[in-house]
Amino acid sequence: MRQQSFLSQTDPLGRQRGAVAIEVAIISIAGLIAAIFGTIAMLGTSFLITDDGEATVNYGFAGSASKLIVRSGLVAESGEIDVDGDDTILLSGVDELAVAKLKFVVEPVADIIIDLTPPNIVDDTLTDPDSSGFSTAARISVSWDEFTTNSAEWSVVFLGDSNGDYFLEHGERAELTIWLHQYDGTNVLYDLGSGSADGFVDTSTELLQERDTFTIELVVGGSSSLALHRTLPLELGISDLLD
Repeated sequence: MRQQSFLSQTDPLGRQRGAVAIEVAIISIAGLIAAIFGTIAMLGTSFLITDDGEATVNYGFAGSASKLIVRSGLVAESGEIDVDGDDTILLSGVDELAVAKLKFVVEPVADIIIDLTPPNIVDDTLTDPDSSGFSTAARISVSWDEFTTNSAEWSVVFLGDSNGDYFLEHGERAELTIWLHQYDGTNVLYDLGSGSADGFVDTSTELLQERDTFTIELVVGGSSSLALHRTLPLELGISDLLD
């Protein structure tokens, strides 16, 4: 045992090798930590409401809206707009029929993950949509001659098989609904917006109506967008499919 101790004390090369090994290990660990934080920085954040009502955080890549394709066309749903704000509809007066909601279904064209955490949710009580309170990576802008908003009010429903979060993955489909007006379920009508504080249409001159051409642009995480251009028919129906 004394001989081994003597050798270890007189072997500076061995000590150097040990020190180098420790330094290499430290550098490797530091590189791993940096890689982990770098990956987290690239991730989008979403919330999943569990059965007990608790919000949990999910992480996934924001993806790119340009990697989405639209299925089954775009649907324009019309509604009666309470222009004068008296909670009743009189179409022979100032109240008007106009497009209240725009709907389209999307799915990924590749094996990617796209964060579609919405700014709004729908609970079918009193007024819809309601604020989700979520942090969103996706933004929708809508415009036509008389109206433009870069922060449209929208909600999402996943169709068919889904794992319960707001990340659209390969094999899943999501229906996006753009709310041009807030629905008043108590009086069964749609209201005008209240200015720049929301993404709703605010005046009767801005209503989306027959023969109007409009553009929708969906952007996720600041990447390239998905753009849709459509023109409404000569007469509005309850629900018009625009190919």
